[in-house]
Amino acid sequence: MRRLKTTEVTNVRRLMLEAQAARCSLCGTPCTAQQAVLDHDHATGAVRGVLHRGCNSLLGKLENNAARYGVRDIGTFTNGVAAYLRAHMTNTTGLIHPTHKTDEEKRLLRNKRARIKRAKTKEQVCE
Repeated sequence: MRRLKTTEVTNVRRLMLEAQAARCSLCGTPCTAQQAVLDHDHATGAVRGVLHRGCNSLLGKLENNAARYGVRDIGTFTNGVAAYLRAHMTNTTGLIHPTHKTDEEKRLLRNKRARIKRAKTKEQVCE
């Protein structure tokens, strides 16, 4: 194994992105040079691949916080997440969480707040 020099990172990232057919190693969608970052394992320093900046950030948050939340095996957890989300792409329970607001409910609430704000402003001007 060889430690990369800082000056080599850009070229290695470009070559790896080309080898990955210009796709993010994590999500598999197209990845431009501007979106690409060189991902590495924070425990070992091993370079793993090229990811979108956002994919890399979310992966880092998952890896860095897993133990805090009691996740012992990230691989098992992420496989479970993928299967769980696929299984629930449609509402299988027929229930909606009480705190969820539809886009229409959000719009109505925004309008109500705007009306109240306008009324207060108008009230202050009239005084």
